[in-house]
Amino acid sequence: MRGKFRLDGRKNVLNKEGFPIVIYLTKDRKEKLISTGYRALKKDWDNVNALPNKSHPDYINLLNYLEKKKIVLRKVLDDAKHGPMNFHLAEKILTKNSSDIFYEEGIKEKGSRTYGIALNSFNKYFPGYTFDMITKSVAKEYVDILLNTPVRGNKRSPNGVISYMNTLTAIWNKLEKPNNPFSGVRPMPVKTRSKAMTDEDMVKIANNDYVEHKNSTGGGVKNYLNYFMLCFYLGGIDLGDLVKLRRSNIVDGRIEFNRTKGGTNVFVSNKIFPQAQEILDIYTGSDLLIPLDLKYEGFIPNMSRRFGAIKNDLKLSRLPYSKAPRYTFITRAQNLLIDERIVVSLVGHSQNTIHSVYKDEFPYHIRDAAHEKIINLDGSGI
Repeated sequence: MRGKFRLDGRKNVLNKEGFPIVIYLTKDRKEKLISTGYRALKKDWDNVNALPNKSHPDYINLLNYLEKKKIVLRKVLDDAKHGPMNFHLAEKILTKNSSDIFYEEGIKEKGSRTYGIALNSFNKYFPGYTFDMITKSVAKEYVDILLNTPVRGNKRSPNGVISYMNTLTAIWNKLEKPNNPFSGVRPMPVKTRSKAMTDEDMVKIANNDYVEHKNSTGGGVKNYLNYFMLCFYLGGIDLGDLVKLRRSNIVDGRIEFNRTKGGTNVFVSNKIFPQAQEILDIYTGSDLLIPLDLKYEGFIPNMSRRFGAIKNDLKLSRLPYSKAPRYTFITRAQNLLIDERIVVSLVGHSQNTIHSVYKDEFPYHIRDAAHEKIINLDGSGI
Protein backbone atom coordinates (compact mmCIF):
# COMPACT_ATOMS: atom_id res chain seq x y z
CA MET A 1 0.00 0.00 0.00
CA ARG A 2 1.10 3.53 -0.80
CA GLY A 3 -0.32 6.81 0.37
CA LYS A 4 0.12 10.56 0.32
CA PHE A 5 -1.71 13.81 0.89
CA ARG A 6 -2.77 15.76 -2.17
CA LEU A 7 -5.37 18.07 -3.64
CA ASP A 8 -8.28 16.37 -5.36
CA GLY A 9 -8.08 18.52 -8.46
CA ARG A 10 -11.26 17.37 -10.18
CA LYS A 11 -13.34 20.34 -11.33
CA ASN A 12 -16.63 18.84 -10.14
CA VAL A 13 -15.48 18.96 -6.49
CA LEU A 14 -14.21 22.56 -6.59
CA ASN A 15 -16.02 25.19 -4.53
CA LYS A 16 -15.19 28.71 -3.34
CA GLU A 17 -12.87 27.34 -0.62
CA GLY A 18 -10.88 25.33 -3.15
CA PHE A 19 -10.29 21.66 -3.87
CA PRO A 20 -10.60 18.97 -1.17
CA ILE A 21 -7.37 17.92 0.54
CA VAL A 22 -7.44 14.14 0.64
CA ILE A 23 -5.38 11.16 1.70
CA TYR A 24 -4.72 9.25 -1.49
CA LEU A 25 -4.17 5.51 -0.99
CA THR A 26 -3.28 2.93 -3.64
CA LYS A 27 -3.00 -0.84 -3.40
CA ASP A 28 -3.05 -3.56 -6.07
CA ARG A 29 -3.84 -0.96 -8.74
CA LYS A 30 -6.87 0.22 -6.77
CA GLU A 31 -7.19 3.64 -5.21
CA LYS A 32 -9.01 5.20 -2.31
CA LEU A 33 -9.60 8.87 -1.48
CA ILE A 34 -10.13 9.75 2.18
CA SER A 35 -11.42 13.22 2.96
CA THR A 36 -9.59 15.34 5.53
CA GLY A 37 -12.35 17.93 5.75
CA TYR A 38 -9.95 20.66 4.60
CA ARG A 39 -9.78 22.47 1.26
CA ALA A 40 -7.27 24.68 -0.50
CA LEU A 41 -6.93 26.69 -3.66
CA LYS A 42 -4.01 25.64 -5.87
CA LYS A 43 -2.19 28.88 -5.05
CA ASP A 44 -2.38 28.02 -1.33
CA TRP A 45 -1.04 24.47 -1.67
CA ASP A 46 2.55 23.17 -1.95
CA ASN A 47 2.29 20.03 -4.11
CA VAL A 48 5.91 19.01 -3.62
CA ASN A 49 5.80 18.92 0.21
CA ALA A 50 2.07 18.25 0.53
CA LEU A 51 1.70 21.20 2.88
CA PRO A 52 -0.28 24.45 2.83
CA ASN A 53 1.40 27.69 1.85
CA LYS A 54 1.34 30.47 4.42
CA SER A 55 -1.26 32.21 2.28
CA HIS A 56 -3.83 29.56 3.22
CA PRO A 57 -6.56 31.19 5.35
CA ASP A 58 -6.43 28.36 7.91
CA TYR A 59 -2.69 27.78 7.67
CA ILE A 60 -1.85 26.99 11.32
CA ASN A 61 -4.71 24.57 12.00
CA LEU A 62 -4.22 22.79 8.67
CA LEU A 63 -0.47 22.53 9.20
CA ASN A 64 -0.95 21.04 12.68
CA TYR A 65 -3.52 18.60 11.36
CA LEU A 66 -1.30 17.40 8.53
CA GLU A 67 1.77 17.02 10.73
CA LYS A 68 -0.20 14.73 13.05
CA LYS A 69 -1.90 12.79 10.26
CA LYS A 70 1.34 12.23 8.37
CA ILE A 71 2.67 10.39 11.41
CA VAL A 72 -0.43 8.19 11.44
CA LEU A 73 -0.16 7.61 7.68
CA ARG A 74 3.46 6.50 8.01
CA LYS A 75 2.40 4.04 10.70
CA VAL A 76 -0.40 2.67 8.48
CA LEU A 77 1.92 2.19 5.51
CA ASP A 78 4.54 0.53 7.70
CA ASP A 79 1.94 -1.83 9.19
CA ALA A 80 0.79 -2.67 5.66
CA LYS A 81 4.29 -4.01 4.91
CA HIS A 82 4.19 -6.46 7.78
CA GLY A 83 0.57 -7.56 7.97
CA PRO A 84 -2.91 -7.39 6.43
CA MET A 85 -4.11 -3.87 5.72
CA ASN A 86 -7.07 -3.04 3.52
CA PHE A 87 -8.64 0.29 2.60
CA HIS A 88 -11.40 -0.09 5.18
CA LEU A 89 -8.97 -0.63 8.07
CA ALA A 90 -6.64 2.10 6.83
CA GLU A 91 -9.53 4.59 6.64
CA LYS A 92 -10.68 3.62 10.13
CA ILE A 93 -7.22 4.31 11.56
CA LEU A 94 -6.68 7.51 9.59
CA THR A 95 -10.03 9.02 10.56
CA LYS A 96 -9.83 8.16 14.23
CA ASN A 97 -11.10 10.86 16.52
CA SER A 98 -8.37 13.05 17.99
CA SER A 99 -9.37 11.83 21.44
CA ASP A 100 -7.26 8.75 20.71
CA ILE A 101 -4.14 10.92 20.80
CA PHE A 102 -2.15 10.47 24.02
CA TYR A 103 -1.16 14.13 24.34
CA GLU A 104 -4.68 15.47 23.83
CA GLU A 105 -6.21 13.07 26.33
CA GLY A 106 -3.39 13.53 28.82
CA ILE A 107 -3.55 17.31 28.76
CA LYS A 108 -7.22 17.15 29.77
CA GLU A 109 -6.34 15.46 33.03
CA LYS A 110 -5.99 17.69 36.06
CA GLY A 111 -2.60 17.01 37.51
CA SER A 112 0.49 18.76 38.77
CA ARG A 113 2.45 21.24 36.70
CA THR A 114 4.84 18.40 35.83
CA TYR A 115 2.01 16.71 33.89
CA GLY A 116 2.02 19.48 31.31
CA ILE A 117 5.80 19.71 31.19
CA ALA A 118 6.25 15.98 30.57
CA LEU A 119 3.42 15.81 28.02
CA ASN A 120 4.72 18.81 26.07
CA SER A 121 8.20 17.31 26.06
CA PHE A 122 6.99 13.95 24.75
CA ASN A 123 4.71 15.56 22.17
CA LYS A 124 7.61 17.67 20.93
CA TYR A 125 9.43 14.55 19.72
CA PHE A 126 6.41 12.35 18.98
CA PRO A 127 3.66 14.80 17.99
CA GLY A 128 0.14 13.47 17.68
CA TYR A 129 1.01 9.88 18.57
CA THR A 130 -2.07 7.77 19.28
CA PHE A 131 -2.09 5.31 22.16
CA ASP A 132 -1.47 2.32 19.92
CA MET A 133 1.50 4.03 18.29
CA ILE A 134 3.35 4.44 21.60
CA THR A 135 5.31 1.26 22.26
CA LYS A 136 8.18 0.30 24.55
CA SER A 137 10.50 1.05 21.64
CA VAL A 138 9.08 4.57 21.36
CA ALA A 139 9.49 5.06 25.12
CA LYS A 140 13.11 3.90 24.95
CA GLU A 141 13.75 6.19 21.98
CA TYR A 142 12.30 9.10 23.97
CA VAL A 143 14.62 8.33 26.90
CA ASP A 144 17.62 8.28 24.55
CA ILE A 145 16.58 11.59 23.00
CA LEU A 146 16.34 13.26 26.42
CA LEU A 147 19.65 11.86 27.61
CA ASN A 148 21.34 13.24 24.50
CA THR A 149 19.66 16.65 24.61
CA PRO A 150 21.63 19.18 26.73
CA VAL A 151 19.78 21.43 29.17
CA ARG A 152 21.10 25.01 29.23
CA GLY A 153 24.36 23.74 27.79
CA ASN A 154 24.79 20.99 30.38
CA LYS A 155 24.30 17.27 30.06
CA ARG A 156 20.85 16.24 31.25
CA SER A 157 20.72 14.21 34.45
CA PRO A 158 19.28 10.69 34.17
CA ASN A 159 17.34 11.46 37.35
CA GLY A 160 15.48 14.22 35.52
CA VAL A 161 14.61 11.80 32.73
CA ILE A 162 13.36 9.32 35.33
CA SER A 163 11.07 12.04 36.69
CA TYR A 164 9.61 12.61 33.20
CA MET A 165 9.07 8.88 32.71
CA ASN A 166 7.43 8.54 36.12
CA THR A 167 5.02 11.31 35.20
CA LEU A 168 4.18 9.83 31.79
CA THR A 169 3.65 6.43 33.43
CA ALA A 170 1.26 8.02 35.93
CA ILE A 171 -0.67 9.85 33.19
CA TRP A 172 -1.09 6.67 31.14
CA ASN A 173 -2.36 4.82 34.22
CA LYS A 174 -4.71 7.67 35.06
CA LEU A 175 -6.20 7.39 31.57
CA GLU A 176 -6.80 3.70 32.34
CA LYS A 177 -5.15 2.44 29.18
CA PRO A 178 -3.67 -1.09 29.15
CA ASN A 179 -0.06 -2.11 28.44
CA ASN A 180 1.64 1.03 29.74
CA PRO A 181 4.64 1.54 27.40
CA PHE A 182 6.38 3.92 29.81
CA SER A 183 6.34 1.46 32.70
CA GLY A 184 9.77 0.05 33.51
CA VAL A 185 11.57 2.12 30.86
CA ARG A 186 14.12 4.10 32.85
CA PRO A 187 17.79 5.08 32.57
CA MET A 188 20.16 4.17 35.38
CA PRO A 189 19.84 6.74 38.19
CA VAL A 190 22.84 8.64 39.50
CA LYS A 191 23.48 9.73 43.05
CA THR A 192 22.83 13.42 43.51
CA ARG A 193 23.92 15.90 46.11
CA SER A 194 21.69 15.89 49.18
CA LYS A 195 19.00 18.59 49.32
CA ALA A 196 19.00 18.51 53.13
CA MET A 197 19.77 21.82 54.82
CA THR A 198 22.11 22.17 57.81
CA ASP A 199 20.87 23.10 61.27
CA GLU A 200 22.40 26.53 60.78
CA ASP A 201 20.52 26.92 57.48
CA MET A 202 17.21 26.00 59.10
CA VAL A 203 17.73 28.46 61.95
CA LYS A 204 18.49 31.24 59.44
CA ILE A 205 15.37 30.42 57.45
CA ALA A 206 13.21 30.28 60.59
CA ASN A 207 14.54 33.68 61.71
CA ASN A 208 14.52 35.39 58.31
CA ASP A 209 13.72 39.11 58.17
CA TYR A 210 11.96 39.17 54.81
CA VAL A 211 8.85 41.37 54.62
CA GLU A 212 5.59 39.87 53.36
CA HIS A 213 4.42 41.30 50.03
CA LYS A 214 0.64 41.49 50.05
CA ASN A 215 0.41 42.00 46.29
CA SER A 216 2.65 39.06 45.47
CA THR A 217 1.08 35.70 44.63
CA GLY A 218 1.28 33.55 47.74
CA GLY A 219 2.83 36.40 49.73
CA GLY A 220 6.27 36.24 48.14
CA VAL A 221 9.47 35.05 49.80
CA LYS A 222 8.27 35.59 53.38
CA ASN A 223 5.35 33.23 52.98
CA TYR A 224 7.41 30.71 51.04
CA LEU A 225 9.87 30.44 53.91
CA ASN A 226 6.97 30.10 56.36
CA TYR A 227 5.57 27.23 54.29
CA PHE A 228 9.07 25.78 54.07
CA MET A 229 9.45 25.64 57.86
CA LEU A 230 5.87 24.47 58.35
CA CYS A 231 6.54 21.43 56.14
CA PHE A 232 9.54 20.63 58.33
CA TYR A 233 7.78 21.20 61.64
CA LEU A 234 4.76 19.09 60.64
CA GLY A 235 6.95 16.06 60.04
CA GLY A 236 8.73 16.58 56.73
CA ILE A 237 5.53 16.65 54.69
CA ASP A 238 5.52 17.73 51.04
CA LEU A 239 4.50 21.26 50.13
CA GLY A 240 2.29 19.58 47.51
CA ASP A 241 0.41 17.91 50.38
CA LEU A 242 0.38 21.00 52.56
CA VAL A 243 -1.48 23.14 49.99
CA LYS A 244 -4.35 20.63 49.94
CA LEU A 245 -4.89 20.64 53.71
CA ARG A 246 -7.81 22.35 55.44
CA ARG A 247 -8.51 23.32 59.04
CA SER A 248 -10.65 20.19 59.17
CA ASN A 249 -7.42 18.17 58.87
CA ILE A 250 -6.52 19.30 62.40
CA VAL A 251 -7.87 16.72 64.82
CA ASP A 252 -7.11 16.88 68.56
CA GLY A 253 -3.90 18.82 68.04
CA ARG A 254 -2.67 16.60 65.20
CA ILE A 255 -2.48 17.13 61.44
CA GLU A 256 -4.19 14.17 59.77
CA PHE A 257 -4.50 13.32 56.07
CA ASN A 258 -4.01 10.53 53.55
CA ARG A 259 -0.89 10.89 51.44
CA THR A 260 -1.68 9.52 47.97
CA LYS A 261 1.53 10.23 46.08
CA GLY A 262 2.84 7.34 43.96
CA GLY A 263 -0.47 5.51 43.99
CA THR A 264 -0.26 4.78 47.73
CA ASN A 265 -2.79 5.77 50.38
CA VAL A 266 -0.79 6.28 53.57
CA PHE A 267 -2.43 7.83 56.60
CA VAL A 268 -0.37 10.53 58.32
CA SER A 269 -1.12 11.72 61.85
CA ASN A 270 1.54 14.03 63.31
CA LYS A 271 1.44 16.20 66.40
CA ILE A 272 1.34 19.97 65.86
CA PHE A 273 4.16 21.33 68.01
CA PRO A 274 4.36 25.02 69.05
CA GLN A 275 6.79 25.87 66.21
CA ALA A 276 4.19 24.74 63.65
CA GLN A 277 1.25 26.29 65.51
CA GLU A 278 2.96 29.68 65.53
CA ILE A 279 3.06 29.63 61.72
CA LEU A 280 -0.47 28.24 61.37
CA ASP A 281 -1.76 31.12 63.49
CA ILE A 282 -0.53 33.55 60.81
CA TYR A 283 -2.94 32.12 58.21
CA THR A 284 -6.41 32.12 59.70
CA GLY A 285 -8.38 33.92 57.00
CA SER A 286 -9.93 30.84 55.41
CA ASP A 287 -10.47 27.12 55.76
CA LEU A 288 -7.13 26.54 54.03
CA LEU A 289 -4.09 25.88 56.20
CA ILE A 290 -2.03 28.13 53.91
CA PRO A 291 -3.33 30.63 51.31
CA LEU A 292 -2.05 28.94 48.16
CA ASP A 293 -4.46 26.25 46.93
CA LEU A 294 -4.84 26.76 43.14
CA LYS A 295 -2.08 29.41 43.12
CA TYR A 296 0.44 26.70 43.97
CA GLU A 297 1.12 25.71 40.36
CA GLY A 298 2.31 29.18 39.46
CA PHE A 299 3.82 30.06 42.82
CA ILE A 300 6.50 27.33 42.95
CA PRO A 301 8.00 27.98 39.48
CA ASN A 302 8.08 31.71 40.23
CA MET A 303 9.63 31.14 43.64
CA SER A 304 12.27 28.76 42.25
CA ARG A 305 13.75 31.73 40.40
CA ARG A 306 14.34 33.37 43.80
CA PHE A 307 16.21 30.43 45.37
CA GLY A 308 19.60 31.84 44.46
CA ALA A 309 18.77 35.24 45.91
CA ILE A 310 17.40 33.66 49.11
CA LYS A 311 20.55 31.58 49.48
CA ASN A 312 22.73 34.68 49.12
CA ASP A 313 20.55 36.90 51.34
CA LEU A 314 20.48 34.42 54.22
CA LYS A 315 23.97 33.03 53.53
CA LEU A 316 22.68 29.46 53.26
CA SER A 317 24.88 26.50 52.38
CA ARG A 318 22.59 25.42 49.54
CA LEU A 319 19.43 26.36 47.66
CA PRO A 320 16.15 26.11 49.61
CA TYR A 321 14.26 23.78 47.26
CA SER A 322 10.62 23.06 48.11
CA LYS A 323 11.59 19.40 48.75
CA ALA A 324 14.36 20.39 51.18
CA PRO A 325 12.20 20.34 54.36
CA ARG A 326 11.37 16.69 53.74
CA TYR A 327 14.98 15.75 52.96
CA THR A 328 16.16 17.68 56.02
CA PHE A 329 13.67 16.02 58.34
CA ILE A 330 14.66 12.54 57.15
CA THR A 331 18.39 13.30 57.23
CA ARG A 332 18.20 14.70 60.77
CA ALA A 333 16.33 11.58 61.87
CA GLN A 334 19.04 9.36 60.40
CA ASN A 335 21.80 11.37 62.09
CA LEU A 336 19.92 11.21 65.39
CA LEU A 337 19.75 7.39 64.99
CA ILE A 338 15.95 7.40 65.19
CA ASP A 339 14.32 4.11 64.21
CA GLU A 340 13.66 4.16 60.48
CA ARG A 341 10.19 2.69 60.97
CA ILE A 342 9.18 5.68 63.08
CA VAL A 343 10.45 8.07 60.41
CA VAL A 344 8.53 6.18 57.74
CA SER A 345 5.29 6.64 59.68
CA LEU A 346 5.97 10.35 60.28
CA VAL A 347 6.76 11.30 56.67
CA GLY A 348 4.07 9.06 55.17
CA HIS A 349 6.15 6.57 53.21
CA SER A 350 4.43 3.32 52.30
CA GLN A 351 5.71 0.20 54.04
CA ASN A 352 5.71 -2.56 51.47
CA THR A 353 7.97 -5.01 53.24
CA ILE A 354 6.89 -8.44 54.48
CA HIS A 355 8.08 -7.55 57.97
CA SER A 356 5.81 -4.51 58.16
CA VAL A 357 2.77 -6.80 57.98
CA TYR A 358 3.67 -8.40 61.31
CA LYS A 359 4.67 -5.26 63.22
CA ASP A 360 2.26 -3.01 65.08
CA GLU A 361 2.24 0.75 64.64
CA PHE A 362 4.40 2.69 67.08
CA PRO A 363 2.20 4.40 69.70
CA TYR A 364 1.75 8.15 69.33
CA HIS A 365 3.84 9.05 72.36
CA ILE A 366 6.86 7.24 70.87
CA ARG A 367 6.39 8.87 67.46
CA ASP A 368 5.77 12.29 68.99
CA ALA A 369 8.94 12.10 71.07
CA ALA A 370 11.00 11.30 67.97
CA HIS A 371 9.21 14.02 65.99
CA GLU A 372 9.96 16.64 68.64
CA LYS A 373 13.59 15.63 68.79
CA ILE A 374 13.99 16.00 65.04
CA ILE A 375 12.49 19.49 64.79
CA ASN A 376 14.30 20.96 67.79
CA LEU A 377 17.09 22.88 66.10
CA ASP A 378 19.23 23.24 69.19
CA GLY A 379 22.48 21.90 67.81
CA SER A 380 21.69 18.19 67.98
CA GLY A 381 21.61 16.14 64.80
CA ILE A 382 23.14 17.48 61.66
